Amino acid sequence: MGKIAKYLQNYSNKSTAQGYQSAVYTFLDSIYGKQRKGKAVTTTEKELYEDLVDRYLSDRRNYAEDMAAFAVSLNSRPPQAARVTFTYTREFFNHYELELREKDRKFIRTKLPKGTTARTVEKDLDTETVRTIIQHIDVKGRALILTLASSGMRINEALSLTLDDIDLKKKPAEITIRGENTKTGDSRISFMSSEAAAAVTEWLKVREAYIQSSVNRNNGLMKNGKAKMHIQDDHRLFPFSDQNASVIWDNALQKARMMSRDRGTNRKQLHYHQLRKFFLSQLSLVISKEIAEMLAGHAGYLTGEYRRYTKKQLAAEYLKAERMVTIQGDADVGKLREDLDTTVKTLQETRNGQEKASSALSSVVIENAELKGQLNAMRNEIQEMQNAAAGHTSEIAELKEHTKSISKLVETLMSENVKTQDDKALVHGASVAKSLVRSSRKK
Repeated sequence: MGKIAKYLQNYSNKSTAQGYQSAVYTFLDSIYGKQRKGKAVTTTEKELYEDLVDRYLSDRRNYAEDMAAFAVSLNSRPPQAARVTFTYTREFFNHYELELREKDRKFIRTKLPKGTTARTVEKDLDTETVRTIIQHIDVKGRALILTLASSGMRINEALSLTLDDIDLKKKPAEITIRGENTKTGDSRISFMSSEAAAAVTEWLKVREAYIQSSVNRNNGLMKNGKAKMHIQDDHRLFPFSDQNASVIWDNALQKARMMSRDRGTNRKQLHYHQLRKFFLSQLSLVISKEIAEMLAGHAGYLTGEYRRYTKKQLAAEYLKAERMVTIQGDADVGKLREDLDTTVKTLQETRNGQEKASSALSSVVIENAELKGQLNAMRNEIQEMQNAAAGHTSEIAELKEHTKSISKLVETLMSENVKTQDDKALVHGASVAKSLVRSSRKK
């Protein structure tokens, strides 16, 4: 076993191991010229790189100067990617006792590209762009792209999934991403849209035929030493390499006339990783960014925050935003669903308002009934008072009649009494007059 292969055994994470392998190959290419004819490294080429490592370690070259030149050659790469490649290469040679002095490390650091963001000017990968791309892709590519766009997985995570890692019967379809295949080393779950699940279902119908065809095609390449043995009993959902996945994507871009490269870095302006960014931005429009980041597997969200949610809660949140990562169908289907949700919400609010109004009306009806009862009681009391008053009126009338009769009687008596007194006065006056007459005569 060569030194590169032996060193890679220290890393159980396939993605990490591939990163170290690529970094060492890139360094050796910078020293001895590019050895790879294509993107995929053949078995023969791997053996060649093993020979070049042995040669480099025995040549006693100026390691510090070579690493400085290597750092300069990485300036065409994004700053972060360049630093990772340089670090992986340095750690590999440290393992075989080639180390940089501190002053050399400080000097070489100044040769690496500055900045933290990618230098490639990317194009926007929105729903319409993804929809156009998948119009020019086969069934396996459609299943892969829709799965990536609706789950937030990294491409290597998706290509490592086995048939047992997906459950298409659940709603939403559930995906188990195992720790040995993740960047962080932590296992997690995610979901795929109903649209993606339907595409995967169609892919599974022809998957076995694809594997058999790949085995037959690979046999001829093996004879020429251009490929390694293809495992026929492959349990992966997508049984092909990342290089094959890249070819699928590039061919679709070419057919859709969307292939373009940044003039400064010569890197593609549309790539697989943008599907992950698409997932994060789309889900965050509807549900919390925290949940979107957790489903996508960002390291900072896979600790206590992740454990706060049950699978049921995560699935419920995903369903709220599923329409945002649905690609196919009518262009306006997402908008129609959103409008429908708004209409349903409005109707629910109206219904709640009607229920409140109905409750208030019921209260008014009850109060009116109570007032009506009180009014009827008051009417009855008034009627009783009127009836009682009517009885008293009759008695008063009788009293008035009696009073009138008494008044007349009094007047009569008084009249008769006056007359009697007048008569008495007349009699008395007459008597006095007679006495005066008599007196006068006597005189």
